[in-house]
Amino acid sequence: MAGTGHAPLRDDRDVLLTVRDLEVEFPVGRNEVVHAVSGISFDVAEGETLGIVGESGCGKSTVAKSIIRLNDIKSGSIDYQGNDLAHMEGEALRQIRPDLQMIFQDPISSLNPRRKIRDVISEGIAVWGNTKGSWSQERVEELMVAVGIDPKFGERRPHQFSGGQCQRIGIARALALDPKVLICDEPVSALDVSVQAQVLNILEDMKARYGLTLLFISHDLSVVKNVSDRIIVMYLGKVCEIGNADELYEHPRHPYTRALLASIPEPAPTVDVSESDIEGELPSPIHPPAGCRFNTRCQHATDICFTDEPVMQQVGDSDHYLACHHPVEVSVSVGER
Repeated sequence: MAGTGHAPLRDDRDVLLTVRDLEVEFPVGRNEVVHAVSGISFDVAEGETLGIVGESGCGKSTVAKSIIRLNDIKSGSIDYQGNDLAHMEGEALRQIRPDLQMIFQDPISSLNPRRKIRDVISEGIAVWGNTKGSWSQERVEELMVAVGIDPKFGERRPHQFSGGQCQRIGIARALALDPKVLICDEPVSALDVSVQAQVLNILEDMKARYGLTLLFISHDLSVVKNVSDRIIVMYLGKVCEIGNADELYEHPRHPYTRALLASIPEPAPTVDVSESDIEGELPSPIHPPAGCRFNTRCQHATDICFTDEPVMQQVGDSDHYLACHHPVEVSVSVGER
């Protein structure tokens, strides 16, 4: 399938979530649309952390919101335990939504400023009663302690907490309904570096304690690498490369993946710093380039890159896939500078 980004799991783990040929468009007037997500596919195994990385505007947050149906979907399917979320409506969709919860990028604006945080955390349980989780004062306090918030502060409102504390509250709220999938949409991008580490540690602890499956979205590949089992690299609504976190970090093959790694303040040892120099502006998602969407900024582009969309192909025998006409041959000596 040309350019779909379909990389099936290659082991015996149970697939919990399957996205196939997902397309999302947003109308912008004058009969034009933003091609936010253009036919991407991937699987998520139960219990794994799948990272989605790419620069701003690549469509990664749109993918996250589409999975829990905060966005309208043009086409494709989102299979969760035999249920196609992309085509579910009304009460059927409502019944399944508690299983998929989301942590939003802005920790402060995602919380209701008028409500006490105890009520913010317990709202979902109050709505669902005992059918999803169990409502009790002890349960709320347990969640607050789990994320590092003293229960004695439960009567305070969001503006009385720091950004990092608000993100902890958002995590507790997301966990209140005992979800199976937790979608983290750039949960640390608005936080200081020291606080980022604390929140990431909390997410790892919560994953182990509650048996969660995580989708972790970020523009920072170094952060994603530290928390993810596998990583998807997106560019302008398409998937460039998918692979095991260590494999993709040590042997990046797509020029865009290598540019992301080279742009890290301490670049990955497998790329050269000069590869971070991507020329040109990001193309408009209203009129994306034909062929490979990275062709306008890629130093390896040839004629075929401007006419034919690259097919997602497996790299060797590994769980590593990329869509590129001219994958970079990796050399262990590249980073020995």
